Amino acid sequence: MSYLSTLKTAFLLFPFVAFIVTIPFILIEYHKYGSISKIRVLIIYSFILYLMAIYFLVILPLPSRDDVIKLTSPKTQLIPFSFVIDFIKETPLIITNPRTYIKALCHSSFYTVFYNILMTIPFGMWISKRNRHLILIGRPGSGKSRYYFKVNLRRTIKYSFFLSLFFELTQLTGLYFIYPRPYRLFDVDDLLLNTLGGIIGYY
Repeated sequence: MSYLSTLKTAFLLFPFVAFIVTIPFILIEYHKYGSISKIRVLIIYSFILYLMAIYFLVILPLPSRDDVIKLTSPKTQLIPFSFVIDFIKETPLIITNPRTYIKALCHSSFYTVFYNILMTIPFGMWISKRNRHLILIGRPGSGKSRYYFKVNLRRTIKYSFFLSLFFELTQLTGLYFIYPRPYRLFDVDDLLLNTLGGIIGYY
């Protein structure tokens, strides 16, 4: 399953998830603000869609149970910064040869790292209190202006790490023990790269 088909799955399922959260969302909004703002609706529902999309990127495609039983690949990678060593060993990049640059960018030793960082950059952007133009709500001067997600850098780092840990544990447990073993690798480097993505998104 390609990245585009995975994202398509998220878009197809989003209306059902949105329907489930609509009533609680309305109740909370009226309790906190006394009204429902279009910008708050956009923030929350786009955030939900984003989380669905990256979750599906983590778990899809789902293999058959028989295929997973036959797997003999490692379940964990616990050595930090192994991606640096892998890049040095595997990249086709030759600094003195510009013809290898595009090939290096398309190589898994690069794009796997890049995608792991890119995946959580939006997360840092959504929750950061720095992005006032995106998430400042209320009318200026009304005394009601505030950030929807008031998260500082320290909490952005923590939340980004725990989001990544949730994804990695999802993989380590074989999709919460539905499968007899993991069908994707629990990689400590993913924790580092996803957290870095959240930090970049914050700034």
